[in-house]
Formats: sequence, structure tokens, C-alpha cells
Amino acid sequence: VPHNPSVSRVMTDYTHKCFYASSSEGGVSFDSQICGLINSTAVSGASALAKNSDLSTLSGVTDIMWILLCGILVFWMQAGFAMLEAGSLRRKNTNNILFKNLMDASIGAVCFWLLGYSFAYGNGRNKASNPGNDSTFIGSGNWALQNFQNDTSYHNWFFQWTFAGAAATIVSGCVAERCRLEAYFVYTIALTTFIYPVVVHWVWSPMGWLSAFYSDDDGERYLKMNGMIDFAGSGVVRTRS
Repeated sequence: VPHNPSVSRVMTDYTHKCFYASSSEGGVSFDSQICGLINSTAVSGASALAKNSDLSTLSGVTDIMWILLCGILVFWMQAGFAMLEAGSLRRKNTNNILFKNLMDASIGAVCFWLLGYSFAYGNGRNKASNPGNDSTFIGSGNWALQNFQNDTSYHNWFFQWTFAGAAATIVSGCVAERCRLEAYFVYTIALTTFIYPVVVHWVWSPMGWLSAFYSDDDGERYLKMNGMIDFAGSGVVRTRS
């Protein structure tokens, strides 16, 4: 049989590989072997592409998990404030203060989802790309998170909601045994819907007048080079309370 160099070259590009699979529908055990020739060049290219894709996916997932973890830790402040306030009151008011701490997180979640996050971040854009709804004072747009079309954005809302809940529950200890339940609920609605989001917009939004990341069409900030950079919410959360 005459030697064909082209056939030899083509054959060297292939590798004999075997895979194991299950012959049963449930896939409990790998009891079948499937073997064949696989193009080595295609496999190596696909492997490199998969590695780059995996690194990008891993980076994104790690960021999301970190933000979720931080949000969970912030939310534990609710339990901390509840224990502190319950231990500082008369026994007859323990149920009342615990109920307040539970409800300001629950009511705050609905209010911050419906309007609060929109007032805080609006469309989440800077002035150059902003459609004109957001101002330097308050955000506008993305009502009830309607612009969140995928699962990679909701962790931002969760993280900000935990801060809004913490900001609301700070005051519950100040008004403990001094405020009716109905009045406290009104306060919680006002704080998580308008008061706290407005301050957040000033400092953390790319459109806020206090933000270190704000710039107008000329690249200038309201405070020139003195924009406010808040450390872990210590300024935004506490000053608003």
C-alpha cells in the first residue's frame, strides 16, 4: 500500500480517547465505555477557551458571593440591635421591640424595592450617559427594579437593602418605650423610601452632588477635587439616623 503523507499528517492530529458513561437512565454508575478519535487541535483550543471562560465566570461569581456575604453580615446587625434593645427595656416591652426590629426589615424591604433603590441610584449612570432623569439631588428610574433583567444585579439591591434596614433599626432603640407602633411604621416607610435613599444618592451614586465619582459634561465635580468617599457606610448610615 503506497504511503500517503497527507493521511499520516491528518491522523496525527487525532487522539484516541475513551469516556465512561452510565447505561441506566438514573445514571447511578458509570458502567459503559465509549472510545473514539478526537481532534487534538480542537480539544486544546476548546480547553483554552473553557479555561478563560471559567476564570471570567469564577471572578464574577466570587464578586457576587463576596457582596452577598457582606450583606449577610450587615443584616446580622438587626439581630444585634434586637438583643441590645430587648436587654435595655422593661420585660413587658420585649415583644414590642422585637416586633419592631422584624417589621422594619420587612417593611423596609418592600419600600426599598419599590421606590428606595430608585431614589438612591436611579438608572445607575453618570452624567455623560444619563438619559436625563437622575439629578444631583435624587435618582429617578428603575422603579421596582424593572431594569434588572438578569440574576447578576439583584445582589447589589440586597446589599443596599441590608444597610437601609440597619439604618432604620438604629432609631428603634432611640424611640423604645416612647413611640406608638403605628407611628414607628410610618417612620420606617419614610426612612427607607425617601430619607436614607436620598443621602445614599448624594454620596454613592455616580450622579450625587457629594459623590467623589461625579463629573459633569466638562469633567468637573460639584466639590472640585473634594468629593466625599464614605468608609463602610459610617457616614451615610449614621448621619442620616
